[in-house]
Formats: sequence, structure tokens, C-alpha cells
Amino acid sequence: MPKVTAKYQVTIPMSVRKDLNIVPGTEVDIAKEGQRYVLIVDPIETLRKKWRGKFKGGTTTMEYLDGVRGKID
Repeated sequence: MPKVTAKYQVTIPMSVRKDLNIVPGTEVDIAKEGQRYVLIVDPIETLRKKWRGKFKGGTTTMEYLDGVRGKID
């Protein structure tokens, strides 16, 4: 079981690194979900996947925001 070092660092076990494809330089985040904390690998890619395809059909970001916020002249 990993322990926290004096610098508050934790070593991710090799089996977890392999399963999550974590290599040196991989960005990770820690998020609270209810009573648990979870490790999120590559949080930027997670956001990209969440928003990917939201503006298909020719709508630009500004057109979408105008629709949501109301067009400002």
C-alpha cells in the first residue's frame, strides 16, 4: 500500500499506472465524488471528450453563447 512521503507525494502502483497508461509527464487531477476522491488521468482530454461535438451543424461558439445569453448589440 502506498504511503504519503514527507513532501505529501504518493507513488502510484505499477499495476495502476499500466491500467491507466500513466507515463512520466501524464497530467492527472484528483476530484471529490461524494465521500470519495478519484484520480482523473488527462483531465484536459476528459473535458474535450465531454464537449466534443457540441457545436456540430455549423454553430460557432459565439452563436451558441449569443443564444444562451441573448445577443448583445
